[in-house]
Amino acid sequence: MASTFQLLEKAEELELLAERLYQALAARFDGDASGLFLRLAGEEAQHAARVRLLAVRSRHDRRLVSALAGDSRFIDALLDEAGQSLVEVQAGGWDGDVRAAVARAAALERRFCSAHAQMLSADAHPELRRFFDQLAEQDRGHAELLAP
Repeated sequence: MASTFQLLEKAEELELLAERLYQALAARFDGDASGLFLRLAGEEAQHAARVRLLAVRSRHDRRLVSALAGDSRFIDALLDEAGQSLVEVQAGGWDGDVRAAVARAAALERRFCSAHAQMLSADAHPELRRFFDQLAEQDRGHAELLAP
């Protein structure tokens, strides 16, 4: 079981990994694909900053995070997958076919979206639920941007 703050740290780490993945993809492709990946990297950095701000705020308003679930297995698996994807991209494993790279990134975004929903218990504070719902919606938007 993970503490609330550990879960928030993992959520931030996932966003930062996504940022690094998109930066790596932008460096491996040219033109529109590079621009798209850079845009997504910037948005993931913003997501990480928002999670970090929530963690800081929660230290002063514990009711916001008192209902986060304590099971981190799902987000841990996504952290592993995102880390593995980053290593593959850096090694050139996603090179050569921009459509395939975009499709793989879109599939990963759909799983990121699920991670935000998995972190909340049914009785989460409404403000906290809205926060993670917004992150999930933004990840759905990323998947749509990556859709062919």
